[in-house]
Formats: sequence, structure tokens, C-alpha cells
Amino acid sequence: MNPIPSPASVAFRRLMIVISVAIGLVVFAYGWSVTEINFDKPQEPLRQQNFGNALRELLSPNLLARDYDIKVGSVPFLVQCKAGEPEPAAATVPTGNEPYIIVSPTCADSGTPITIQGHNFFPDALARLTWVANDGTRSTQQIVGNNKDNFVTEGDGTFNVQMVVPKIRGSAGKISTIETQGLFPAGPPHLTDTAGLVGEKMVETIFLALIATIISIIPSAVISVFAAHNLMRPVRISLGNLLVMVALLPVGWWLGTVLLAQLGHLIIGIAHGNAAAAGGATSLVVVGAVTTSRMRPSDLNPFNGRLRSIVNTLMIVLVGVIIVGLISGVFLLIGRMFTGGIPGYLSNMFGSIGELIELIIAPICGIIGAFGLASIGGVLTVDGLKKLDTTMQHVVGGVLGAICGAIVLGLMALIGMQAAWLGLLTPIVAGILGAQLLPLLYTKLSGKQQTSIAGRSLDAILWWVGFIAAFAVTFIMLNISLALIEGTLPPPTAITNLGFMSINTYIFEAMLIGLVLGGVGGLAVGTRANFSLGEVLYQTARTILNTVRAIEPLIIALIFSIWVGIGPFAGVLALTLHSIASLAKLYSEQIESIDTGPIEALQSTGANRLQTIVYAVVPQVVPPFVSFTMYRWDINVRMSTIIGFVGGGGIGFLLQQQINLLRYRDAGVAVLAIAIVVSILDYLSATIRERYV
Repeated sequence: MNPIPSPASVAFRRLMIVISVAIGLVVFAYGWSVTEINFDKPQEPLRQQNFGNALRELLSPNLLARDYDIKVGSVPFLVQCKAGEPEPAAATVPTGNEPYIIVSPTCADSGTPITIQGHNFFPDALARLTWVANDGTRSTQQIVGNNKDNFVTEGDGTFNVQMVVPKIRGSAGKISTIETQGLFPAGPPHLTDTAGLVGEKMVETIFLALIATIISIIPSAVISVFAAHNLMRPVRISLGNLLVMVALLPVGWWLGTVLLAQLGHLIIGIAHGNAAAAGGATSLVVVGAVTTSRMRPSDLNPFNGRLRSIVNTLMIVLVGVIIVGLISGVFLLIGRMFTGGIPGYLSNMFGSIGELIELIIAPICGIIGAFGLASIGGVLTVDGLKKLDTTMQHVVGGVLGAICGAIVLGLMALIGMQAAWLGLLTPIVAGILGAQLLPLLYTKLSGKQQTSIAGRSLDAILWWVGFIAAFAVTFIMLNISLALIEGTLPPPTAITNLGFMSINTYIFEAMLIGLVLGGVGGLAVGTRANFSLGEVLYQTARTILNTVRAIEPLIIALIFSIWVGIGPFAGVLALTLHSIASLAKLYSEQIESIDTGPIEALQSTGANRLQTIVYAVVPQVVPPFVSFTMYRWDINVRMSTIIGFVGGGGIGFLLQQQINLLRYRDAGVAVLAIAIVVSILDYLSATIRERYV
């Protein structure tokens, strides 16, 4: 049982609650002041009037319109009655349904008010009085009492208004004409031009959000696997194999961009001109790859197994490049086939994809070549690294660590040369590399693993000391402060000559730091140590996702509108990038909450990691993935109205124009369309989730 608290502890707890509430109240009051909440301005009459007018027009959208004909009723009028003579007789009332007016009196001097009565006009419609002088001059007259040049008829089609006889030189004693132009509906009501334009932009908005959502599904699903801690935590690899593969990545990239890219362009050219020839060539390669993969070695010699693995990897690389080139060429061919209608839409889409693949074929081949060569290097060296004695495995680990450290920090320096704040990547990565050294060296020198609380605390202190030391040294050596303060990037013209090659001095200095840190770490650990690759992938994926999600789509759309121009394309790119980060975060959290039973069952049967993901993870996450994706589409529709304000296309761009021009009734149509579409999408997504999720 819990002990009964003493009166002193109860009093202290209550005192702390009171103090906490008081502090919270002070913080809230400060926030109230910082946000400038003030009710003086809203009470100003002009602001209240403008607010009411804007709100009233927004709630009165210019949705429907009607065409009108103008019908005229006229009556003669004598200016300045003749002395001793009676007033002219009133006009005869027509017998039909045509509009007519009666003026009283029928003659009067200039400046005298007269009364005009109208009949058979359209109820509750606008009308206007026009004075036609004896010489044909026309002038619109104001109505006595409202100082306007128009008025509204009564509900029965009549009106009774007054006007003042105008003073027109030379009109005295002559007959003028009073006309009343009234509006009469012509046909049923119809949608306004604004409604049609809003409808077009709303359709654009829906598909803008839809395309961005669909494009983001596959990248998000892939990234979510790396951002799921429960899947990445067990992933470990021999440090020696990892270092070999990392060291071969730049070589594979170079070979891919130089050699494989030429093959890709060749296939694109063949497919662009003759799809059948490209298909035949690809079929032969695929058949050869399948045949090679089915070949069985005549004995159990491990060399034959490694040779087969290398050949398979080479065939996969070649087939991958050929298939990518074939897809690009065929899509380019389809893009030339049609120009109009539904076939034209499809042709334009496939043609654009083909152009994109052709544009980035070199980096695609570089990635294929990098991972292909890294895989081959890992296969060739796996057995050799296991046979190294203790001394050699530390020496080899030091050499490989130095190479990989130089590569990693050189790559970070290359990225840091593109923008001032990106320059922080180099000292941060250097700090992470250096943070591992002191705990490793302490463990090696002491000869024991720290398991106690005090030991783990000492490791944490050493980790932070190493991080700060490596960060500070790199920060000072590369003069990062100059870039942060002045916004000055490292000069690309500063070159260091190494005899057989030249390299940028900034990158060279970063590579030297990485060489030292990686070499010392590799020398201390050796090649047989297990490296938690999954933890690195997890932390990297999470950091990237959090960074992208922290940037508002409004800012992303602004940047993309500068790059690709104002329009929906910039909106698609902005929403796609933000959707990838958001969906990947949601997907990964769902993966982390799945049942581990199926995973353990499959792993107990010897299933590899890919098979485990396909058969144990995917079936559990498909329903929530569908739900998250539908919800993201709904978010993208609403978000597209905002990014349109910075040139992201869609309904938001039109809404911004209408608000800037103070056309609040037209803006009300856009707001109404957004509300209707969002409500419909919310209902559809809820229905789909109830039935299929």
C-alpha cells in the first residue's frame, strides 16, 4: 500500500501547483501581449463597415446570372408651359402588356420636380430614367430622394419616382421625351463566367492534389521501411564489407555515368526510332540473364558460387540500364503519336515521362553502377576479410576507414559548397565520426565493456567530448563561420594539385579530416566488428523526413515556381515533396506498431529480409496505408488553395487575384467550391475507409 503523505508534503505539493499555475498564467499573458491581441481597432466604425461589406459579399457568391433585354417606355414632355394655355393631355395608355409611363404634370419649368409612374415593367428589376432633349441629346437623370441614376421597380412591376426637369439651353417651349429603360429577363438563370472559371480551376486543383499524392506513394512506402525502427534495428553488417562497398561507390558512379550512360542513350535512340529492335535486344539480354541465373555449378567450389553471383549482378546492371533506356525511348515514341483527345492526353503524359528519364539517365546509370560495383566488391572480399589475422584486419580496417572517411566528408563538403548553411553538414558528420573514437579507444585501453550506469555515463561524456572536438576542428579548419556570417561560399577556383589530379581545396581539406577520423576509427575497430547499418539508415531517414516536413509547402511552392514557372506544375512538385515526407512519417509509425509475431515466424523459417517485409509487414500495413493516402489527398486539396497564392496554380491562384481586386463576390464562389469539394472528398474517404479498410 502507498504510504499516507505527510501534511508538509501535501502543503508543498499544493504550493507547487499554485506556483505552476501562476507561472503558466504569466507565460500566457506574455504570449497575449506578443501576439498583439487588441480590441480597439475592431471597434473603429470604418473597419466594422469594411469587414461587414467584405463578409457580406463573400457570403453572397456571384454564382448565378441571367441575361436581360432592355425595354423602353417613353412619353413626350413640354418644357415650360405656355401662359394661358392648358397642360398637354397625358399620353394614351396602351392596351397590351408593353411597358409604359405616365408623367405628371405633362409640362413644367426647368428645375421643377415631376412624377413618373411606370406600369408593366418587370418586378423588382433595375430601371433608369433618360431625358431626350428636342435636339436628340440624351442624359441620364437622378432620382429625387436617393441621388442615384437608377431605381428598382415594385413587386407588381410598377414604380412611382420623381425627377427634376433639367435645365437645357434652347429647350424652353419645346417638346422633349422622357424614357424609362427597364430590364426584362431573357431566358432562365445560368452560371456566371466566374463560376465556370472557378470550376475549371477546381478541377485543376483536384488533379493537382491527386497526381502529387499518387506520385508520392511509392517513394513514401520505400522510405518508410528505412524510417521504421523495428525493421532497421536488427540490420547489422560486417564493418569490413561495408567499408569496401562504400569505397567502391564513387568508382561505380563514375563507371555508370561514363559507360552505362552511353549504353542507356544508345537504347533510347534505338527505341525512339525502332521499338521492335530495342525490344528484341532487351529480350536477348533478359533471356541471357535468366539462363545464367539458372545455371548450376558442377561442384561445390565456392569460387563458382561467387562467379555466378558476380555474373548475375553484371547482368542485372545491364538489364536495368537497358530497360530504363527502353522505357524512355518507347515513351518518347508514344509521345509523338497523338495530339488530341484522350489519346493526346496519354501521349503527352508518356512523352513527358520519357523526356524526364532521358534527362536524368546519367545519374540513374550512376546509381545502378555504384551499387552494382559495391555489391560485386562485397562478394569478392567477404571471404578474404574473414581470413585476415588480428593485426591485418586492424590495418586493413584503418586503410579502408581512411578511404571511406575521405569519401564521406568530401561528399559533405561538395554539398556544403552549394549554400552557406549546408556547410554545417561537414562539421556535423565529422563530429559524429569523431564521437565514436574516444569511447572506442577507452574500451580498447581499459579492456572492458562499460555496462554499469557510471560506465555508460562515462561513454556518453566521451561521446560528446569527441563530437565537440571533431566539430570544432572541422568548423575552424574549413572556416565555416565565414559562410554562416557573410554568406560567402568556398571559392570553386581554389584548386590543390595532387600531381595526377586536381581537386578543390575546400573539398581536399574536408577529405583530409575524414581520412584521419576514418583511419583512426577503422584501425581501432578492425574489419570484423559488426556495424549497425540499420540504425544509421533509420536516423538518416528520420532526419531527412523531419527536415522536409519542417518546411512549409508555401515556401517549397515558391522555390519551385521560380524554377519551373508559375502554374500547377510548381504546385505538383511542392505537394509531392511534402507528401513524401508526411506519408513516409505516417507509414513508418504504422510499421513500428505492427504485430511482430508474423515477422518472427517467417524469420524462423529462414526467410530473408525482403521476404519478411513482403509477406509479414506489407499485409499488415496495406489497410492503414490506404487510409493515410486518402487523408493525404484531402490535405493536398486544401493545401493547394494556399500554395496557389505564390504561383502554385489551382484555385488558390484565382482566389488570390479576386481578393487583390476586391471582388469578394467572385472570391465567394471560389470559397464555396473549395468547401463543397473538401466535404465531398471527406465523405468519399470516410466511406472507402469504412468499407475497405
